[in-house]
Amino acid sequence: MMRRNNKTNRESGFSIIYLIISIVIVSIIGAAIAKISASSIMSELQLTQLNDARFLAESGIEYAKGIAAYYKNQSKPIAEAVAALNENSGVVTVANAGKFAIVATQSGTTSILVTSTGYAQTGMAKHQLPLTTIITYSTASDASTSDALKGIYSGTSANISGNFTGNFATAAPILNGGATINGSLIYLSSSPTCLSISGSVTVGVVGGNDYVCSDSCINISGGTTINGNVYAQGDVNVINGTVNGNIYAGGNVTLAKNSNNTWGGGATVNGDIYTHGTFSQPPYYTSFKGTVYYNSPVPDKCTSYTLPEHENVSSSTALSVNWSGPGSNQYIFSGKDDISDHSYAFSSINSSGGTKICFDLSKPNTYINIFDSGDMNIRSTLYVRTSTTTNCFDSVNQINSINFAQYTAASRVYMDIRGKVYFAGGSNWFGTVYAGDDISFGGGEASIGAFYTNKAFNPTNAGGLTSRFVASDYVNKYWP
Repeated sequence: MMRRNNKTNRESGFSIIYLIISIVIVSIIGAAIAKISASSIMSELQLTQLNDARFLAESGIEYAKGIAAYYKNQSKPIAEAVAALNENSGVVTVANAGKFAIVATQSGTTSILVTSTGYAQTGMAKHQLPLTTIITYSTASDASTSDALKGIYSGTSANISGNFTGNFATAAPILNGGATINGSLIYLSSSPTCLSISGSVTVGVVGGNDYVCSDSCINISGGTTINGNVYAQGDVNVINGTVNGNIYAGGNVTLAKNSNNTWGGGATVNGDIYTHGTFSQPPYYTSFKGTVYYNSPVPDKCTSYTLPEHENVSSSTALSVNWSGPGSNQYIFSGKDDISDHSYAFSSINSSGGTKICFDLSKPNTYINIFDSGDMNIRSTLYVRTSTTTNCFDSVNQINSINFAQYTAASRVYMDIRGKVYFAGGSNWFGTVYAGDDISFGGGEASIGAFYTNKAFNPTNAGGLTSRFVASDYVNKYWP
């Protein structure tokens, strides 16, 4: 019995030893598995943060390209673009992702070297990744390429009704429903009154370099479409409108829907948002899939231009085209070899309905410059001759629309009118008009060239206007 008891005791002891060994082995295996799992989790987290850092660095490169493009389009010196990129130590915060820091240096005369470092951090993981690129930077220098002169410049106000190809620059634009500007819109006012664009207005050409710029704030609504970037010194509010481009705001950016729409009708932004302030968007009714960059530099003010003094070309001759006698119902301006010619000088210009005026530019490299110390009132039908195979008043030379085949010849016609300018309904025009007072219309006119005034453009709000911009050779050569 004693042996049996000893054997039993030995077996029990071995069982206990086996149990202890098993527990130790399981513990070791468990610890190893835990260690492997923790390592795997940390590696996955690190990989995610590395990807985020790369995304942020790439975002910084795209951000730098956008800022450089803005300054380049505004014909700003390369040094100003570099300074803007380095503002706030180049640090820009990206919502819910992290931040990137830009270091920009000028490389030669036409390049900017940009290094963008992305910083991603969540919990215990922190990673940074730098990327470098070269941005080519060059700007136009002559006055004719100033954005403020690429179309219609009005110092006080402009009623915009119809279809215009070229830029509008004014201190007080009034955009009527359905107006189309196939160019840029420049709001030259820093007053608290925002630039308001509504009523199914379209600004910019798809795929072009057009933009909307405001020295104040901007409200975009009423089915308006902006094909290009939007720049504002203040807030940008998009309500029931579409921006096919980036938004650069010196204030806050708000996307919203029209309050009287239950479904749809919200803002759409197909681009990124660069805001110096805040960004807000409701969780529904709006469409925005780009990136928001906070603490972005305030955009530069819009490109402006100070119109020169009118030339003082004295004359006591009043030009009147009417039905007072044989041949009096027609008048021909002939091109001159000298671009600085001042031989067409008048104290006033008036033409009656049913009369005809012709600009004869059939000789190559000739110019027509007209100087009027008083007002100009036009009710004539206009013809432009560009070939010696036709006569001035042949129907092929009549200006019927902005699609006149030889429209580029408008660069060779320049008018300096010190007083008011008026075009009666249907009296189309050709060339650049620089007026000292208001430029008014009867309605339905087609114009090829440019209009400049420090006063009002279309103050009577005539409708049905069409205009096509052609830069003036005279302005390009003699204006500062």
